[in-house]
Amino acid sequence: MDKQQSQDLIEQIKEFLKAIDAQEAILFGSRARGDAIETSDVDLIIIDDKFADIPFPRRLIFLSEHWNLSYFLEALPYTRKEFEKLAKTRGVINDAIKHGIRIKAA
Repeated sequence: MDKQQSQDLIEQIKEFLKAIDAQEAILFGSRARGDAIETSDVDLIIIDDKFADIPFPRRLIFLSEHWNLSYFLEALPYTRKEFEKLAKTRGVINDAIKHGIRIKAA
């Protein structure tokens, strides 16, 4: 994945965030590192307080219903409070914070 493809993906994620009215996301994994191959999924933490009253499995369904990119989405949807709590204890979240790309809605 070259820099232009990476930038295009970030713009598409911004549009996705706007479409679902979400505040922020963190792209992590191979697509953030730049070593993705064509079949790599998109690892995305989505942070928005709208998830507060929605059970986690329903959050995933909501996101998959609105995801229209050709890449498979591996999403972790959290409220800001959940995210901040997990950031103190969970390895994948810490890795995403350190090495991921923060994206705000368009």
